[in-house]
Amino acid sequence: MGFMRAYKRLDNLCRDMNGIGVAGYIEDMNKKLNGSYAVSGWKEDYQTLKHYRHIRNQIAHETYADEENMCSAKDEEWLENFYQRILKQSDPLALYHKIAIQRTANQSTQANHTQTTTPTSENYHPSNASRKPVGCATMIFSIAAIVVFIAILLSI
Repeated sequence: MGFMRAYKRLDNLCRDMNGIGVAGYIEDMNKKLNGSYAVSGWKEDYQTLKHYRHIRNQIAHETYADEENMCSAKDEEWLENFYQRILKQSDPLALYHKIAIQRTANQSTQANHTQTTTPTSENYHPSNASRKPVGCATMIFSIAAIVVFIAILLSI
């Protein structure tokens, strides 16, 4: 009965995390479209979880299925190892989450760096560095002032 005990233990841990269990863990993996690209071993873990969920369902619901003819000590060991990986936050979803946080932090850092770096335009000159960009309203006001000035000059 080692397989079912190990599966139930993993299922309870997953239920504490997502409110559903192993099925919810698999569902969460399905939602991460690029998980297999981001996390090494993602696809293997996903396939193995689905396989063990299928075996569990067969043992629970089919009269012909039992642990003795469907499982080995290796299966129980994998479930126990996966349980420990979740506790150590080295499971696929935890690794994906860590990578996502890192990417967000890197993008934020890059955005801040881009905003604080010196412009690289060909027209850039250090003496222009303190000038602020001219807004649309300022530009319209300047043009109107020039038009009024020219009208006054022409009327004299």
